[in-house]
Amino acid sequence: MLTTYDTDADILRAVEAGAAGYLLKDSDPQVLLDAVWAASRGETVLNPDVAQRLYRRIREPRVDLSARETEIVRLVADGLSNRAIAKQLFVTEATVKSHLVHVFSKLGVDSRTAAVAAARERGLLR
Repeated sequence: MLTTYDTDADILRAVEAGAAGYLLKDSDPQVLLDAVWAASRGETVLNPDVAQRLYRRIREPRVDLSARETEIVRLVADGLSNRAIAKQLFVTEATVKSHLVHVFSKLGVDSRTAAVAAARERGLLR
């Protein structure tokens, strides 16, 4: 697969779908040519940075957000405030904040923006 997309979620989806390799479009032309030949021989070809990220991803503990936590992160990603999220979900703002504290802890982040980025990177948001 030759692409500009390089998030962990994109890489994992491609590999799980059976891609023979994963290279970024900014790869050196000779690397691309060698990769095509290698793939034609049935070899797996990964950009070194992609391979490192896959390795790191496999070794890190899996993070599972609850359905409600995922819903709240999705609403944060849509730009809603805690107050707006609370109103939409018929809960208190304190409940939203509590869920976000759990999300921050699970994802190892300390802000709403970082939580959205981490959730996207891990494929938790689609």
